[in-house]
Amino acid sequence: MRTLLLLLLGLLNHAVARAQTPEWVKELTPGTAGTQRPVPPGKLTFDIGWSHVMTAGQATLTVREAGDFLRADATAASTGLARALWKYDCEMTSIMHRGDLRAHFLQYRETDREETCRYRVSFERNRVITQTHVQPVKGSPSTSTTSCAYGPMDDLLSVILYVRSLELKNGQKITRVVQPWDTPYLTTFEVKGRETIVYGGQKRPCIKLGLQIRKIDRTTLVLSAYKKMKEATIWVSDDELRVPIEMNASVFVGFMFARLTKFELLSGKDAAATLPASTTVSPPSTP
Repeated sequence: MRTLLLLLLGLLNHAVARAQTPEWVKELTPGTAGTQRPVPPGKLTFDIGWSHVMTAGQATLTVREAGDFLRADATAASTGLARALWKYDCEMTSIMHRGDLRAHFLQYRETDREETCRYRVSFERNRVITQTHVQPVKGSPSTSTTSCAYGPMDDLLSVILYVRSLELKNGQKITRVVQPWDTPYLTTFEVKGRETIVYGGQKRPCIKLGLQIRKIDRTTLVLSAYKKMKEATIWVSDDELRVPIEMNASVFVGFMFARLTKFELLSGKDAAATLPASTTVSPPSTP
């Protein structure tokens, strides 16, 4: 009986170990950043639109240095006629390590007609802790904290800078675990080749990247399809700056695009940033 019990415990331990190391881990690209020129402090402005022609909003992305970290701040908002149909505002701050571009902390807020959601995310070596606060227009607010026992992960902005840092040969694939706000995803970028995009009235050589996303269950780490987005394509300038020029995506509400309208390098005081007052999130309490 004792031998049988020990065998059973051994099998259970083996099963747990296998569950903690899902098969998709074999697809991941190592965390070391590439040798492309480090991203310089700068500010990018994008028009966001629906159905190829209708401008529906504007977004900005600012990257600055904060000691041993990079601080990336993004904002987006619906505008014009689109805002009358769908009021939306969001802002995001991403703190990442300058050396390997590893995500450290994320704070994100989005507001629509129904509610405001705020997320604070701490990216640790072996787990990610997320605090979510929901304030509905009607009803009581709620706050919850969750933990995903997998790490390290990227956030939405750190993965963009990580991919930018790599060689990006034609046919190259880069797969990373990314948590843009409160849910992790397995994200694969594939270099589709080189194309020319018109930007600022001039033809600009670009690297074409395809994007595929699969959802990861925070508890079981099991993969599932991400039904809100069918496919996406990103074009970045084929030069040392690697600036994103255009992004297209087929999503559940139709076709959306983002196009760069302005890019400026920052220097002096404009290139420096401070860290948020707190960049940690306490783990959920255990009963």
